[in-house]
Order: sequence, then structure tokens, then C-alpha cells
Amino acid sequence: MNTLYLDTEFNGHGGKLISLALVGDPGREFYEVTAAAGGDLDPWVAENVFPVLRKLPRGPGHFRQLFHNFMSDFDNPEIICDWHADAEHFCRMLSGPDYGSSLDFPCRITILKTPPGQPVSKLPHNALEDARALRDWHQQILAAA
Repeated sequence: MNTLYLDTEFNGHGGKLISLALVGDPGREFYEVTAAAGGDLDPWVAENVFPVLRKLPRGPGHFRQLFHNFMSDFDNPEIICDWHADAEHFCRMLSGPDYGSSLDFPCRITILKTPPGQPVSKLPHNALEDARALRDWHQQILAAA
């Protein structure tokens, strides 16, 4: 499969990345939490996102390396998300501290407009569960077409 469903959690509108998940076929998943978010937490994020994080935070360099390792297994994937900030955080993760340590590969990013209340996540505001819900919702739409 060359399609990955993306979700991120971040510290309020325009805030730093907290967690990122990519979901493809069962067993082909990436979910990590970064310690880079730091600083003052948006009150909504403190109440709704932090209680449902399911991993300990990784340092920014280790987080990026794990992300790059996962992404290097894919050839020209389509990244599907339902919010433009998810795509923005994904693209930022491709960059390393310098050009030589950045991940440079072809990919396509599709941002879907989902109906209000869809998709339904088993654990709202957890990036991994939200990415799984987006995948399941989108695949049902495609199967019905």
C-alpha cells in the first residue's frame, strides 16, 4: 500500500507539534510523541490531548529519526489528512537541521474535507486513533463509490 493516513496533535492553533501518526495497512503504523512541544500548554490541549497520549515523549532528534526511518520504507506515498495543519507538520518533519539530514522524496498530500462529526475516533484527540478512524472512514467512502 502506498497510502498513509495522517493525523497530528499540536499545542493550540499554530502551535508546536505534540504527536504524529501515520496509518497504512494493518501493522504499518507510526505513532510518536515529541518532547519538542514544551512551554505553556494551551488549556484545551492540556485537558483533551495530553490525557490520551499513549507514549512517552521522544527528544526532537530521535522523534525525527524514527519518522525518517518509517517514511524511507515508502515509495511516492499519498499522504491523506483532514486538516491543513497536519500536512504542515508532516512537511516540517521531513526537514532535518540541515539540507543533508532532510528526507527528500516524492509524495502527494491530499487534504480531505470531512463532514462534521466524521470520522469517529475510538479515542478522540489521540493522533493514532484519529488516523485509524480517518483511514476506516475514507476506505468505506471509496468502497461505496
